[in-house]
Amino acid sequence: MNLPKIGYNEPVVADEVITTEELLPLVGTDHVRLIDAREADAYQEGHIPGAVNLHPSALEHTEIRDHGEEVEHQLRPASEVVVYFRAAGVRNDVPVCVYDDGGGYLASRLWWVLDYLGHPRRRLLDGGLFAWTAAGGGLSVGAVPISAGGFTQRPSLLRRLEFSDVIANMGDPGMVLCNTLAADAFRVESIPGSINIPYTDTFAPDNLPLLRSRHELESVFAGHGVTRRHRLVCYGRNGYCASQVYFAARYAGLTNVTLYDGSMADWVARGGELVPGNPDRQGRTPPGG
Repeated sequence: MNLPKIGYNEPVVADEVITTEELLPLVGTDHVRLIDAREADAYQEGHIPGAVNLHPSALEHTEIRDHGEEVEHQLRPASEVVVYFRAAGVRNDVPVCVYDDGGGYLASRLWWVLDYLGHPRRRLLDGGLFAWTAAGGGLSVGAVPISAGGFTQRPSLLRRLEFSDVIANMGDPGMVLCNTLAADAFRVESIPGSINIPYTDTFAPDNLPLLRSRHELESVFAGHGVTRRHRLVCYGRNGYCASQVYFAARYAGLTNVTLYDGSMADWVARGGELVPGNPDRQGRTPPGG
């Protein structure tokens, strides 16, 4: 089938990155729900006051393919995932701010899940805990008591693709497959026809772990031939690196963005071929421009 298109007039999400300066006055209020995406041990050692702990792995399970192949880190059904967010106090009418140490992809993984589930006010802390402590933000230890939230999910199939969707649209110039692994890994193996935007390219080179500016990210995607007329499909080995590039693309104003959650692990398990990546490959001009 042809991939459905998201309207080009969909609002961009440039306001959904939050800085430490913007977050500081909100901590301790009912105006934000903070979620720490790190491992439980790291959370217990110190976290932003009021933050609850939810590692992305809690939202995942292992799926078994037709011939017994195991594919790990697959998102659970939406009806199960939403239970974890409700337990974390997530509501539709309160902004959710996710963070990790900074410079990684745990927070962006949660951000993608919230985007997929249709939460209208999801934000990511630029620079994560590194930026928070550098700005003088305090830390708390131990768990935070929380009241369950009433988050109601509206999952969008436009934000998460399956193997069948990808294979049915191979060769369509309107679809750009984006391998988000390091360039060296891309050169070794990749889904055929992919471009390469390593997830680390979304961070400012001199200010890790801060994000590049929105304008800089626009240039990153444009430099690979990706425009708003393309359907950008992000993938990695298991969807984590891909979540960071997905987030960066949405932040840069690209609305037609989705994530192949199964990524290369699922591709191989279903009999898909991997080939050496071509570092010179660009997105092709889709029909009509």
